[in-house]
Amino acid sequence: MSASRGSSAIEALIAAAIGLLVLCAVSAALAGGARALVRGGARAEASDTAALATEAFLFDVRRAGHDPAAVNVTPITLARTDRVVIESDLDGSGGVNASSAERATWICNASTQKLSRVLGAQSLPLADGAVGCAFSYLDRTGTALVPPSTGLDASDRARIALVILDLRLRPRGGGGHVARSLAVALRGRS
Repeated sequence: MSASRGSSAIEALIAAAIGLLVLCAVSAALAGGARALVRGGARAEASDTAALATEAFLFDVRRAGHDPAAVNVTPITLARTDRVVIESDLDGSGGVNASSAERATWICNASTQKLSRVLGAQSLPLADGAVGCAFSYLDRTGTALVPPSTGLDASDRARIALVILDLRLRPRGGGGHVARSLAVALRGRS
């Protein structure tokens, strides 16, 4: 009888150890699933951020040079790889009010890894984790207009037919980069 009690205690200990191992395995699987869910959520958020940024860029470039008063508004007043300034006469006043939404400045800041949109004097950060961000420009023939560090001069800016935003975001928490590229034709220049 005592031998049978001893084997029952050993069997109970073995069963408890197996149960503990199964519990540890289930906990590890749940933790891995939670991490994957967080990474997936971060990637989806980065993808949404990139989509919203490119949509706002499309909006600004499409209205570049809007000139109802026919005063020859310059659509692009600065064209660099890290910055572009877009102007339009939205209220039909015959000029561009630089402190209003009539001037949109897009900035790719490599040191802070941010993409920002400045409307007049109001800065609107659009994307954090911008590990790749650049503007490029093409003329009507599809030839690249390569800006020096100071930006394209007035004659080259007048040749811009297409403005391109290349954006690569690093999601918070990992999960791989999200990349978007958008080419937008300037009004009347494509």
